[in-house]
Amino acid sequence: MKNKLIYPLLLGAVLISVFLNLFRFNQVPPCLNADEVAFGYNAYSIAQTGKDEFGNFLPLRFESFKDFKLPVFVYFSVPFVKLLGLNELSTRLPNVVVSIFFIPLVYLILKKLFNNFNISVVGTYLIALTPWTYILSRHAHEGVIGALLMLLALYFLLDLSKGFSIKAMLLTNLFIILAANSYHSYRMFVFFWIFWQIVLLGFYKTKVKFNRIFFWIILFFTILIPLSIDAGSSLNRVGNLLFTQNPGIHLRLQEYLIEHGSTLIHNIYTQGIVDISNRYISQISPEFFLIWGDKNWRFGYQYLGLITLVEYVFIFIGVYYLFREHQFHRFLLLSLLLISPIPNALTWQDASLIRVYFMIFPLLFITSYGLINFLCDIKNYRIRLLTVFGLISMYGFFLLYHWDVYLFHYPKRIEVIRAWQCGYKELGQYVKNNYNKFDKFVITDRHGQPYIYLLYYLQYDPAKYQKQAIMTIPDSYGFGQVKSFDKFNFQFSYDNKSKKTAYIGYPEEFTDLKLDQSKIKKIQIRSEEIFWIYENP
Repeated sequence: MKNKLIYPLLLGAVLISVFLNLFRFNQVPPCLNADEVAFGYNAYSIAQTGKDEFGNFLPLRFESFKDFKLPVFVYFSVPFVKLLGLNELSTRLPNVVVSIFFIPLVYLILKKLFNNFNISVVGTYLIALTPWTYILSRHAHEGVIGALLMLLALYFLLDLSKGFSIKAMLLTNLFIILAANSYHSYRMFVFFWIFWQIVLLGFYKTKVKFNRIFFWIILFFTILIPLSIDAGSSLNRVGNLLFTQNPGIHLRLQEYLIEHGSTLIHNIYTQGIVDISNRYISQISPEFFLIWGDKNWRFGYQYLGLITLVEYVFIFIGVYYLFREHQFHRFLLLSLLLISPIPNALTWQDASLIRVYFMIFPLLFITSYGLINFLCDIKNYRIRLLTVFGLISMYGFFLLYHWDVYLFHYPKRIEVIRAWQCGYKELGQYVKNNYNKFDKFVITDRHGQPYIYLLYYLQYDPAKYQKQAIMTIPDSYGFGQVKSFDKFNFQFSYDNKSKKTAYIGYPEEFTDLKLDQSKIKKIQIRSEEIFWIYENP
C-alpha cells in the first residue's frame, strides 16, 4: 500500500515545489542583483565565446568583481542561457530546477537514514514547504546547487555505512569536490566528509572491498583538487570576510586594553573566541529561525521566519528520540547540523542564511524524526488525532503567515528594493533607447557594479567586451571596479562643457549641481526615485 502511495505523494511535493518557486516569479525577489547578473553574463560569455568576461578560456575561477567566483554554478547555467537567451528567466531558472530535484533526493536520503515511510514523507514535505528553501532558490545564488551536491555526497556516504565499495566512495568524493567548488561555505565541509569516511572505515569496521591505499589516495585528491583550483586566484574577498578583518574587533580590543591592560584576557584570540561563539549562537537562535532570519534585506526581513514554531520545537524532540532510540546515524546527523553554522561564525557578518543554507536539511531531517516518534508514543487514538490536528493547524498558520510576508509584503518595502539594486533594468532600457543619441554616458558606481548591468541588459557582445575589460585592484571590501568601456564612464562627475552626454546618478549626487530640475528625468521604482538622468545635448 505504501509503495503505491509514494509516487503520488512525491508528485504532490514536486508540484508544491514548482508552485512555490514560480508563483510571482518575476516579482519576488523584485530585481536581479549584481551577482546574479554577473553569473548570467559570464554564462552567456562562455556560451558565446568559451571565455569569461575578461577573456579567460574556460576558467576554474571567474574573476568577476575580483571576488573570483567558483565555477560550478556558471557552467551549470550555460545550457539555460544558450537555450533561452540572456534574460531573467534563464538566469534564475537553474536554481528552480535544482530545488525541485531536492524533493526526490531528500526522500531517498531519509529512506536510507531511517528506513521509515512516514518520516521520509513528512521530511520531504517539510523541505517542500519551508520558505528557507526558496529564499535562495528563487534567485541565482551558487549556494543552492552546492546544497544539491552536498545532499548527493550524503546520499552516497550513507551507502558507505553499509559497506565500502569503489563506486560509492568515488561518487561520494566526486560530489564533495563539486560542492567545494560551487560555494565557499561548503569548503568547510570537505574535512567533515573525510572525517566521516575515516570513521566509517575504522570505527564501524565495515568490510572494505578494495585496497586501503586506494582509500587514502582518493581522500588526498579530494582535498588537493579544491586547493589546486585556488592556485593563482586572489582570495581577497574571502579573506576580507574573516572576523580578524573587522575593524570593530580591533577598536573594541583597544578600548578594553585602555580600560584594563591585561593582555592575557584582552587579545585577538580571546576576543575572536567570544565573537565566533556569539555569531555561532546567533545562527541557531529562535530569532534567526522564527522571527528575522538573515539581517541582509536580500535574504530576510522581520517576521519572515525561516521555519515555523512547530518545526523549531521538534528539533529538540528529534534530538531526544535520536539518542533514546540509539538511531544508527544520530552522530552523523547531529554533527552535520552543528557544523553548519561554523562558516558564517568565522566571518564578521551577522547571522547569514546564505552561508548556512544547507543547515535546513539535517535540521528538518531531525524534526521529522522527532515528530513521527512523538506521535507514535501517543497510544490513545483520539488524543493522537487531536494532536495531529493541532500541530497541522499551528504549522499551517505560521507557514501561511511567513509566506504572506515574503510574497506580498517583502518585495514592496523600499529598503528591500534598494538592497536588490532595483532600477538598473530600467536604466539599461534607457541606455538602449538612447545609445545613438549620446557620445558618452556618465554613470554613478556609488552603490554597485553598473558595468555588469549594462553588459547584461544590452546583451553586449562578449567578444567585443573582452578586448576592453579592465578591472581595478580590489578595494577594502575585496571588490574591483570597471571604470569605463565603450561609451560608458563610471566615475560620476558633471562637466557642462561635455556635449552629447547623459549623466546618470543618485538624486543626492545632483544636489549641489546648478541644473534645470525640470529637465531631469527620473527612474522610479514604486515611490522611490532610484536614478536621476540629466541630458546635456
